[in-house]
Amino acid sequence: MCFFAIVAAYAIISSLADAYTPTNKYTEFIEWNRNSSQTADIPIPTGNILTVLTENGFTTFVDLIIKSGLEETFSQPGPFVVWAPTNEAFSAIDRETFNSILIDSSLLKDILTYHLTLFGQPYTLISAIKDELARPTVQGQVVRINVYRKKGSSFASKRSVTVNGALVVNTFSAGESIIYVINRVLNPQDLDSRNTKINYLRRHPEFSIFLKISDTLGFSEDSFKSPMKTVFVPTNAAFQALPVSELEALFDNKQALLILFNTYTASGTFYSQGLVSGPLPVFSGDNIDINITPGGISIENANIIKADITTVDGVIHIIDAVISHRVEDSTISSDIENHFFIKQHTFY
Repeated sequence: MCFFAIVAAYAIISSLADAYTPTNKYTEFIEWNRNSSQTADIPIPTGNILTVLTENGFTTFVDLIIKSGLEETFSQPGPFVVWAPTNEAFSAIDRETFNSILIDSSLLKDILTYHLTLFGQPYTLISAIKDELARPTVQGQVVRINVYRKKGSSFASKRSVTVNGALVVNTFSAGESIIYVINRVLNPQDLDSRNTKINYLRRHPEFSIFLKISDTLGFSEDSFKSPMKTVFVPTNAAFQALPVSELEALFDNKQALLILFNTYTASGTFYSQGLVSGPLPVFSGDNIDINITPGGISIENANIIKADITTVDGVIHIIDAVISHRVEDSTISSDIENHFFIKQHTFY
């Protein structure tokens, strides 16, 4: 639990304040919902959500909602799902980043309304989600809800729920709506169509060797779309820790390079809360061993040093070592250029 608290500490995309253009969908939402309420003659439970938030100590969230003039938005009739960050989640934001958000009223409104999800069905549907569900928010972008059921020795399974990787830690009802308490603040850019894995890695030069592998194999961003994938990405330092001769030999052997590349990719969206100790199938046709301890998560001989980086096409975990690859165990053929499995399932 200590490790999860560390890796879930807030880390907003570094260029958020500069690169994000607010969509400002909440004004359209108020008009639409006001008209719908009048047509259906549904009474508006004014302040219901805000009252429950206030009574349960979410002072930072409520203060920001009031500061932004969003009381009416958060008082519309449900059913809605509110993703409510704790006071500690807001405190974990870098002060400089937080202050830059406070002075940008449009950006602040977008962030807050991103925590209010439109739900046409009863919110109890969330407990019935099989694996993953994307739902629109008042802000205009979508959030990704993942439900992980971990079967143990008891008959009942333990269930973890995340939204964009943030862990749901508590629940409160608010009339027809529900408030899910989460352990970090959500970023509206997480599921923006431009926030792909390849774009994230390109923005960070410390992953250039991993990208070089992709380029060497002739992969392009347009060649590989969907489904959702989990990728374990070694840093440049991890590759540079290998003997120079081994790294050079790797780039001279496309078969080995292809296997290595796909050893880091698993099908599905596995945030840290969705990983369990044991084998995890990967696209090389092999399994990699996951080991979860109070001190962290290891993948074979590597440790996850930064977890739960949300992208529109899945999730990235950064690791500190190159996973030992086993060419002889892989089911990938040597016909790289025409390999259907790779064309269909590589993570871009």
